[in-house]
Amino acid sequence: MISVIICSIDPAKFAAVTESYARAFGSEAYEIVDIHDARSLCEGYNRGLRLAKGDFCVFSHDDIDILATDLGGRLRRHLANYDVVGAAGTTRLVGMGWANSGIRHARGMVTHVIGGDYVTRLFGAREPVADSIVALDGVFFAARRDVASAVGFDEQTFDGWHGYDTDFTFRCHLAGYRIAVALDLQLVHFSNANVDRAWLEFEARFTAKHAGQLEQGEGKWLEVTRRSRTREGVIAACTDVAVLRELTEEAIRRIGT
Repeated sequence: MISVIICSIDPAKFAAVTESYARAFGSEAYEIVDIHDARSLCEGYNRGLRLAKGDFCVFSHDDIDILATDLGGRLRRHLANYDVVGAAGTTRLVGMGWANSGIRHARGMVTHVIGGDYVTRLFGAREPVADSIVALDGVFFAARRDVASAVGFDEQTFDGWHGYDTDFTFRCHLAGYRIAVALDLQLVHFSNANVDRAWLEFEARFTAKHAGQLEQGEGKWLEVTRRSRTREGVIAACTDVAVLRELTEEAIRRIGT
């Protein structure tokens, strides 16, 4: 069975995301582990892990829509080869903001809704599954439950709503676990990251905790997007790996060295 752990204080968002998972899993055996009073995402995810019954655990935001069908089968295939898998991440880490290493090292894609259209941001889509990942974005990632339990979430250092994802997945990497980004974990995220004072505070905590283990120097970034009018259009646009690879390589050519 697959356990989906969701921290949510918004009944409407929680109802929508659970309906989305029901469509995505179909007849696959799964459970929703709902945490409605988390003191932080780390605390909520640790509590969800203790309650989870599945061999695989998904850690999910409450404001997403899963586009992928056969989600259970896809996760099982990926987690047969890797210990942790997500929708977006990086092969190089300079700080809590995983994308700050630049487009050369980013992998995956996430779709947002902007002006009524679906806008898919490409984070380096070269191959269906990218390995050598050192950190993942927290919008959606899944792990073998034994791995997640062994590593755990640092609720002492990250006692708020930032840093939980980069810290957890980076520590998985440091512990020798295999991390990947898979393009077939297609989803829509209905919010964007917000760098505010709290984010900057947790960034300082992250840097202090992992001093000496991070790479030096941020990388260049070029925004690469594909726009669609329908969910079906997003799925079609995101399954042509040859086109995605070409877009990625063109972005890297444009930023230069």
